[in-house]
Amino acid sequence: MKILLAVALSLTSLSSCASTEITRDRGVEVNPIIAQKAQESGISFMSNTDQYQLILGGRAIKKGASVSRLSASQGGVQNEVLWEGANGAFILTISNSNTDQQSAQSLSNSSNYNQIAYNPRTGGIGVITGQIIVSYTDGFDSEFLEASYGIQLVQDFAHLKTAFYTVNAGQDIFLITDYLNKGGLVTKAEVEVMENFAVPL
Repeated sequence: MKILLAVALSLTSLSSCASTEITRDRGVEVNPIIAQKAQESGISFMSNTDQYQLILGGRAIKKGASVSRLSASQGGVQNEVLWEGANGAFILTISNSNTDQQSAQSLSNSSNYNQIAYNPRTGGIGVITGQIIVSYTDGFDSEFLEASYGIQLVQDFAHLKTAFYTVNAGQDIFLITDYLNKGGLVTKAEVEVMENFAVPL
């Protein structure tokens, strides 16, 4: 009986590729499309002590936002939605987009959507906000860092020794974050990912 139940659950989880609400329970089997597209991107990064993988063809769009500018086809090739889910106020989709790894890296976010990332530890999907969180020590000059790396200072919380930056169009958020970590001017730099959203009661 236990074997039949295990087989039935496995078949059910494999066939649920169309629409899913994201869960964060440990031990939850990951949809194979999510795992495949995260593996295909080849981009891993740390955020808030968790390792994430960029999901190739993944997008997060705020519920109720106009998506008319997001064409279903690019360059004459139809982009089929392979997976759809939700996280907080975001609708998440993964398509068979022709975006290659290099293009995916340079698109930290756009005015229409944000990229998404998979967390292998939790099995969850987070929304990449497009911001870099920088931790620093005394003597740090947030404007000098802004000028040195050609990034935009969003907010500097000096009392917390933390600053938030965004990259400019065409800059690679993952590469800039890596440069910041290796440059010696900051204690730590991370791409900001929001995985858990508060749900109103």
